[in-house]
Amino acid sequence: MREKIDNIVKQKSFRQLVKYGIVGVVGLAIDMGVYYLLVRKLSVHYPFSPFISNILGGNMSVGMLDILISNIISSSLAIVNNFILNSYFTFKVTDKKLKRFASFVSIAIIGMVISSMLLTLFIGVMKMDDMLSKIFAICIVAAIQFGINKFFTFKQG
Repeated sequence: MREKIDNIVKQKSFRQLVKYGIVGVVGLAIDMGVYYLLVRKLSVHYPFSPFISNILGGNMSVGMLDILISNIISSSLAIVNNFILNSYFTFKVTDKKLKRFASFVSIAIIGMVISSMLLTLFIGVMKMDDMLSKIFAICIVAAIQFGINKFFTFKQG
């Protein structure tokens, strides 16, 4: 059994997963920290939220839109950080930076859409706490993104 565990730990993919997790924790701190500041501490209300709410026929509250916009801002800052750290620390792939960044951002945008849908579900429908909802959404999205980024964005070769 010990030998099997040693073999798993020595595998490049396992080490990358651990490093991806470390980078993810740093990104999580950035994402959650900025989100907390915008939503809880500063209670930021974006001047265009009422306009968007009107476009949506009032089907989404201005407060929910403010939360979603804050989510996009905090997620974007974490995305840039995570791309840089994953390029140099996790996957050690630093060529074709622009192409890889475009791929990473595309995957991240899909993640933001999924995250925003999850936040709408958790907060708007299930009435969960916004910070707990944010953590759940990040965990779900991170698991999906690891596989996609490993095999596409940071594929060596």
